[in-house]
Amino acid sequence: MAFKLDLKNPKVRNPLLIACAGILGLVLWYQMVFIEKSVVRSGLKTELETKQKELNSILALKPQLARLEQEMAMAQHKLDSLKSIFPDQKEVPKLIREITGVARASGIFTTRFAPLPDVEKEYYIENRYDMSVEGGYHDLARFYSFLANMPLIINLSGVTIKTNPKIEDSKAFSEEHGSTVNSTVASFRMTTFSSKK
Repeated sequence: MAFKLDLKNPKVRNPLLIACAGILGLVLWYQMVFIEKSVVRSGLKTELETKQKELNSILALKPQLARLEQEMAMAQHKLDSLKSIFPDQKEVPKLIREITGVARASGIFTTRFAPLPDVEKEYYIENRYDMSVEGGYHDLARFYSFLANMPLIINLSGVTIKTNPKIEDSKAFSEEHGSTVNSTVASFRMTTFSSKK
C-alpha cells in the first residue's frame, strides 16, 4: 500500500504545518536561547572555578592572619619605641620639660637654653642647643648621668666646667635657704637628632 501525502487535504496539511512550525520553533529556540544560555553557563562555571581557587588560597592563608597581625603589632611597638629615641620632628617643648625635670631631680639650675640652627645630614637632622647650668659638682655629675639615660639620643660636646664666679653669693643663698652651694658652672652644646622626611 502506497502512502500518498495529499497537501490539499486539510486533515493532513494542518497537522503537518503544526509539526513543521513546532520543529522550526525548536530549532530557533535551540539556536537563540539554549546555545546562548549554554555559553553563559560555561562562562559562569569558569568564573566559579576561578573564584573557588581564590577562596581556597585565602582560606589557606587565614591561619597566618593572626600571626601576621601579631607581627604587625610588635613592629608598631618597635617603631613607637624608636620614635622616642629618634623622633620624626624637633620637639623643643617636650625636650625643655624633660631637661627641666632632669635638672630638678639632680639639683641643677639651668641658666641658659638657647636653640641653635639645625644641621641637616644625609639621613637625619642634628638639633643643637647651647646650655649652661650651675650646681654642685656631684649634682652636675648626676645631671649628666640622667641625660645619658634618657630615651632620646643626646650628645654633649664642648663641655666646660668651671668654679662658679658667684660662689660667695651662692654660699649666702644656700645658708639662707638651706640648699646646696652652686660651686660649679658648666657650659656645653647638646645635640639631639630627628629623622629627615
